[in-house]
Amino acid sequence: MKPRIDARPNFDRFLDTLLLRRGWRRPPLFDFHVHRDHKAKMLGREVATAADDVAFYAMAGYDYIQHTVRIPHEELAHADAQQRQGAASHSGSFHLIDNLAQFQSQRWSWQSVAEGDLSPVQSRLDDLELVAEALSPGMKILLHTDDVFTFTWEMIGFSELCLASYEQPELIDAVMSSLAAASGHITAEALRRGGDRIGAVMYSDDIAYTEGLMFGPDFYRRYLFPHLKDLSDLAATLGAPFIYHSDGRLYDVFDDLSAAGVRAIQPLEPKSMDPLEIQRRWPGKFCLLGNIDLDLLSRGEPDAVEREVRDKIDRLNVRGGYMPGISNTVPYYVRYENYVRMIETVYGYPDELID
Repeated sequence: MKPRIDARPNFDRFLDTLLLRRGWRRPPLFDFHVHRDHKAKMLGREVATAADDVAFYAMAGYDYIQHTVRIPHEELAHADAQQRQGAASHSGSFHLIDNLAQFQSQRWSWQSVAEGDLSPVQSRLDDLELVAEALSPGMKILLHTDDVFTFTWEMIGFSELCLASYEQPELIDAVMSSLAAASGHITAEALRRGGDRIGAVMYSDDIAYTEGLMFGPDFYRRYLFPHLKDLSDLAATLGAPFIYHSDGRLYDVFDDLSAAGVRAIQPLEPKSMDPLEIQRRWPGKFCLLGNIDLDLLSRGEPDAVEREVRDKIDRLNVRGGYMPGISNTVPYYVRYENYVRMIETVYGYPDELID
């Protein structure tokens, strides 16, 4: 089952919405990490090439294709494999780094990239060029990078990171600075290779729970937000807007995110934040992306999904500045028929400017 839509990618229209320039009655769709099972169902085949991936995003009604360039983290991948065999969970006693001396005594999988050697990520950079060559008319690339904070707490251990924020701040600074340097080098090279075929840059790193931040705002101001500013400055060299993904409640750092150059926020989990409050308290600062309830898409019925999508568009897109999408990623357990109904509902709105 393919969406019954007249999909005509138009990234200029996407930018109108993202930059709050003009509002469209049919807002652009925005989703993050669509599971390969959904892509295969829509295409009628597995995604095997860059052209296949581009074909999916165009068929699904998106104005962009997401391409991810990640910091190497082989240690964590190895730990995940051990965990599947019964090793400790990352959220409990698991950790790989104990102190600054131990961190400095070893070579980590991302450190050569942090020093400017991009050979460990060459394949993803090469894939970016294949995606750029396969782009459909009207589409651009959403360049995605991620997880300086998350990789740090997974390497150090979350409980241990909480203690280290008081007892070993130099360890946190060393690990996060090293990861941020790797992220910066990768992003700069991806932007160089992609050139004007990259339309926006997205950084994802979960920093909050449903009720509030994992750490106080000062922690992020010291260790993470300067990196966001560096990435947004890199994106600005191509005129590419900067998007930030984090689950949870972010009210306490919205001013910081704006100062760091963030132009859009995703995914706006309904239990965490009220998009109308964001529009009221930070007028003209952010485009809002997501907010269509993941649980409803996973367990609800298509008619209920349609009502939800219409309600969100009618309330949040009064003057533009809103892109509907699922309030997290699009995982395998989202019902495919609900995902398609969401797309079709958005495309049921007239393709015209808001007066």
